[in-house]
Amino acid sequence: MRLAPLVVAVAVAVALAAGALSLAAGCSVSHRTGDFVCDSQSDCAAGRSCTDGFCVLPSDSGVPDGPTVCPSVCTSCRLDQKSCTIDCALNGGCKQQVTCPTGFSCQVLCSGDSACSSGVSCLGATSCKITCSGSQSCRGIACGLGPCDVACTGNVSCGEINCGTSCACDVSCSGIALCRNLTCKPTCNLGVRGCTSLAGNCNTCP
Repeated sequence: MRLAPLVVAVAVAVALAAGALSLAAGCSVSHRTGDFVCDSQSDCAAGRSCTDGFCVLPSDSGVPDGPTVCPSVCTSCRLDQKSCTIDCALNGGCKQQVTCPTGFSCQVLCSGDSACSSGVSCLGATSCKITCSGSQSCRGIACGLGPCDVACTGNVSCGEINCGTSCACDVSCSGIALCRNLTCKPTCNLGVRGCTSLAGNCNTCP
């Protein structure tokens, strides 16, 4: 009968240990949701990327949604403002068509002889400012929805400028510029001198 207290003590110790283990197990938290755990990109559904073991949406990954490097056509840019400068003096004269990246505002400098000879497209741009100071520069310009400002100062520069659906299109032509085939709203057309957004109903930008 003297062993009874020892047996009881052992039983109590075993019970306490089991309870502690049970409590520890019950308090453990798994932060991983099985549906979104990944070891590689192939484990994730379309639209999600495998980051730190989880399939996350781009907005959850800590990676900016927009571009992280300047578009290749830009000689310099500000990604925070989505602005792009295309200096054709640094870009071989822009012999290929210059296309402002979609969603960017662009400044295009066509300063050399025959610069931008294949034209400039701003169809997807938020705005464009184009300077055609080189001789025989800018062989065709197409503006997009945003404001479009074209300065033609080079000798025989600016052939075929189309304001399209630009909310405000300004084209200024010096006496030595060609400025032929200008397409802008009739009330905004200044003839050989260009187009203006200052006349009535010519500036519809919000």
